[in-house]
Amino acid sequence: MSFIITLYVREGIVMASDSRLALNKTMQQGEQTVLHVSVGLSDSNYKTFLAPGNIGISTFGEAAIQGVPIAGFVESFINERLRGQTLSVHDVAKALLDYFCQLPGPPETGFHVAGYDGKGSAQVWRVLVRAGQAVQVNAKDIHGAAWDGEGDIVHRLINPVWVKDQAGNYQQLPAFDIPWQFFTLQEAIDFATFALRATTDAIRFQARPKTVGGPIDVLVIKPDGAFWVQRKELHA
Repeated sequence: MSFIITLYVREGIVMASDSRLALNKTMQQGEQTVLHVSVGLSDSNYKTFLAPGNIGISTFGEAAIQGVPIAGFVESFINERLRGQTLSVHDVAKALLDYFCQLPGPPETGFHVAGYDGKGSAQVWRVLVRAGQAVQVNAKDIHGAAWDGEGDIVHRLINPVWVKDQAGNYQQLPAFDIPWQFFTLQEAIDFATFALRATTDAIRFQARPKTVGGPIDVLVIKPDGAFWVQRKELHA
């Protein structure tokens, strides 16, 4: 699993992801199957990519296909299907879905695909491979955020929460809206990194698989270009 988030505000689009690659392993013991989950193999896995046409792609869900990290498949898709092409965000989302649906399984993985159309309008698409779906998640001139993967931590942080009192009654805690429409590009970057760090830190202390972690990659896309705010680099 993973955690990815895409914010779309007036100034641009921000895409961010973690870097952990975890292995789910089963072991047979007599008639019982013991499941060993989330054996961390790597914190250097790439999950966000910049494709031609200033289109960003982030992946979540199954992080390895046929025993190979999914990053290699995404890079192959970009090189084989997008190089030398001028495709819309919608076309890239559909091509990505078709490409991964042809793989064995097909894999239980998903993507965010984001960029701008020819009129300068932001487009953010969610691609679910096994379900065979590619759906646009944002509306024109509406600002907000979309996230996938281990999203329960962020949901609890920004959605209404009820707690049970001593009498057994549920009381709602104070809830405050997030004014996405007032976010600057810097605030979108800050929220993306906050969401990833909060998820990583919370999972660290919870009795659950440690499926989110490692460096955070952050990509910014604007109508006239794209650039990395931070991206892990290879080193000796």
